[in-house]
Amino acid sequence: DDHDEHDDEDKHDDHDEHAGHDHGVFDPHFWFDPNRVALAVDEIKEELIKLDPENKNSYELSANSYVAQLKDLDKQIETLIQTVPSQNRKIVTTHESLGYLENRYGLEVLTTVIPSVTTEDGVTPKQLVEVIEEIKEHNIKVIFLESESPSKSAEIIAKETNASLVSGLWVETLKENQSYIDFLSTNVNLIVENLKDK
Repeated sequence: DDHDEHDDEDKHDDHDEHAGHDHGVFDPHFWFDPNRVALAVDEIKEELIKLDPENKNSYELSANSYVAQLKDLDKQIETLIQTVPSQNRKIVTTHESLGYLENRYGLEVLTTVIPSVTTEDGVTPKQLVEVIEEIKEHNIKVIFLESESPSKSAEIIAKETNASLVSGLWVETLKENQSYIDFLSTNVNLIVENLKDK
């Protein structure tokens, strides 16, 4: 089973080595790995069957169909990421949210504008300088702005580094009437299109 490669011990807290990273022991954004979502679907299915055993077949069919879609999505994302030259797979975002995407698909979240334990108001000048130096050192051309995050610090960093700001990354909410599959595909496409030729 493909899901076994991401067991519960893999909380991906090994990213503390990157500047700006401070997840602690748990990154809640597991939905950036469709294999993790497939595990959640299986758990939900089992709970629904316990609550409503008469409809077991219906729950199993629905869950199996959705898990198959998630496996297809996983393959599509792998293929898309492979179109980005390996030297362009370092990314900078406004806050820590893409660790599971990083772990699963070989991207590297080099640094974040806002450390995970602070708000934008808590970003210190020293932290801004560290992010600027990291971006310059690795010749990063793009900073991804999350739609739910403020951008003042990112604008300062972009000005100092000549990096482009790319908005439209949704990490914690769906747009109205948006499915999970569309949510993840849209985010990955945004990232890939902006990394390909940088």
